[in-house]
Amino acid sequence: MKNLIVASALSLALMGGPVHAQTSAPAPAAAGAKASSDPIVVMRNEQRAARNAFNEAARPIRAERAATVQAAVDKAVAEAKASGKDPVVAGRVARRQATEATRPDFDAKMKPIIEARNEAMAAAKARRDAAMAQR
Repeated sequence: MKNLIVASALSLALMGGPVHAQTSAPAPAAAGAKASSDPIVVMRNEQRAARNAFNEAARPIRAERAATVQAAVDKAVAEAKASGKDPVVAGRVARRQATEATRPDFDAKMKPIIEARNEAMAAAKARRDAAMAQR
């Protein structure tokens, strides 16, 4: 099944290649032209940058939590197998408990970067509103 999915995706990508080559010239932004001065485009670029910075900062925090939760799940599954209990149920219960146990620490670590992202998004919107008022 997995090979069928991969083969289908590959064939679609190969069929899309010639179609893509027949499209018109690249957009000015892709050709290295100067950045847009349109306030909405500028705001969207600033917001995209803020979201990207947030995701880069959040990635290690999320990975740390996922590793902690997965370790608890693995331990519970191993204990369930050793005692003859259902490992699926034990893993599900352990995941829920570990997720809830790590929530306060996770939320505390995420709070500063969430606030920074929200402030950057609001600042971009305020700059856009100010630029639109000047028009």
